[in-house]
Amino acid sequence: MGYGVYFFFAALMLFSVFFVWFLIPETKGVPLESMDRLFELPTRKAHKIIMEELKINEAEFRANAEGADLSVEKERVELVEKV
Repeated sequence: MGYGVYFFFAALMLFSVFFVWFLIPETKGVPLESMDRLFELPTRKAHKIIMEELKINEAEFRANAEGADLSVEKERVELVEKV
């Protein structure tokens, strides 16, 4: 085989760069609970879509917590008043 083996592995490495860059979605900052959803979406836009969904879900959760009187600030005020 000679030096042809090195060209073969070099070609595989170049292919892997393009594979990872274009076909594997970014997982930075995405919680494990959202990974299934991340891999269901189109690759190039998946990270942005998931992060927007997480922000919306967090805002809804905080709004529901405020409406149910479960906010952290209210608990802090009550603790300070007791002391």
